[in-house]
Amino acid sequence: MKLIILPFIVILTTSTTNAQSLTKQQMLEDYDQLYTTLTTKVPHFAVRKRVTGIDIPKELRRIRHDIDTVTCDGGFYDVIFRALAACNDQHISPNQTRDSVAMAHTKEAYQKYFRYGGSKANKVYYIDGKYLTRGFQNKDTEVIPFFSELTHVNGIPVDKYVAKYNRLVSDATRWDFKHKKAWASSLFDPRIIYKTDKFTWTVIIDGKPKTIDMTQVGYIFTRDIFDDFNFKADYFQRDSTLYIRIPRMNIGQAEWLENEIASHKGKPLNRVIIDVRDNGGGNDMTWRCVLSAIIDRPLHWSIRQAVKDISVLGDDYTDPREIKVYGDRLTAFLDEDSETTLQPSDRTIGYGGKIYVMTNESIFSSTSAFISVCQRSDRLVTVGQPSGYFVGIGGTPWGDILRHSRISYRYPVTLEITDADAANPETYYKDQVEIEVWPTIEDLRIQAYYNKGQHTEDFLYNHDWVFRRILEETKK
Repeated sequence: MKLIILPFIVILTTSTTNAQSLTKQQMLEDYDQLYTTLTTKVPHFAVRKRVTGIDIPKELRRIRHDIDTVTCDGGFYDVIFRALAACNDQHISPNQTRDSVAMAHTKEAYQKYFRYGGSKANKVYYIDGKYLTRGFQNKDTEVIPFFSELTHVNGIPVDKYVAKYNRLVSDATRWDFKHKKAWASSLFDPRIIYKTDKFTWTVIIDGKPKTIDMTQVGYIFTRDIFDDFNFKADYFQRDSTLYIRIPRMNIGQAEWLENEIASHKGKPLNRVIIDVRDNGGGNDMTWRCVLSAIIDRPLHWSIRQAVKDISVLGDDYTDPREIKVYGDRLTAFLDEDSETTLQPSDRTIGYGGKIYVMTNESIFSSTSAFISVCQRSDRLVTVGQPSGYFVGIGGTPWGDILRHSRISYRYPVTLEITDADAANPETYYKDQVEIEVWPTIEDLRIQAYYNKGQHTEDFLYNHDWVFRRILEETKK
């Protein structure tokens, strides 16, 4: 089994018509196909219900009734889109397949029907249960200052909006265990904005609430992002630190990183830091190659997984047994490759100390699998913020195509249960951070206006709150 999680992929579009070519019966049959697949193969729903209180199969049955009001193929795509979003999993989403060119009823019809467009008002900061805005302006006039508290979206309290109204698949899937609520870093729902022509925020400015039409303002870009996506393996001579930046799990960059790391062999090392913040995932082999290029002795970890439908397993699995996870019957198994040993590479720099991994709320997929592995190794220490996503090591998501509409989608079939404790649902999320560090508003203000690179030696040593904490930990 390949322990690789694919990144979020958006469906290609080929249809330009907004007419209805599907019959209601065909729509219902497609929807029932989707419902059956998700409820019989996805093993996450019982855990999510235990944590959030949301009964996803019940919500899917409710959405089915919306087909009664559909008048075009774009409207049917919207029903499917909302059903996928209701599953609260970034890996349950529209998919790209070889069959995409044959899709007659796709996202383009949906976009045309709902006047879908780009977001002018999406990203927010989420700190300690509260939402703080980025800066927005109308022409040259600042309308919303940075770090104003956001209280309502379209007149709806922001927490209620996130929990119920935000349908952006890739974002409204996070859970704040401290405050016991769903949260999002983006508050943009294209269906709400472009169908109703209404999108307002109520923010606190100078101590008073003010409601602002967000369709009339633009985000203030305060800095360049020229180094945000650069791979790095920099040696900081001032205190013998090797800093490795991995902005995405791109296996094509692994050899380059190995060569850069090897170039520092023989130099004194007080600490090694791997920065995976804002990394949305890709190929697990990327982080494995980087670790192999660093370590002086093997790393070991185990992986135990479970499936809801045992038929998805082949013959290469051992120790299957039936378990219950919050009332849901699953089959747990130990993959033949699950007792993993990662050997040092032939060119390793032979570092024997702890490796600190910088993480934040904007990681997912393969990067989160890396964080899950870190939890079970005393040599890998995570520092930063949890993402709030339901993650862990899993297999490549499966895909399916609805019979009549040809809409393609993907879904996960495995649930990592390594060291999971039923008395603590958070252990199923695999999102814990060993040293949790959150920025202050002043930290965020400096970051927003710092225009010389966020992953440079100057910024890391003088302004980066996570890097600062690692220095404190290693100097004790």
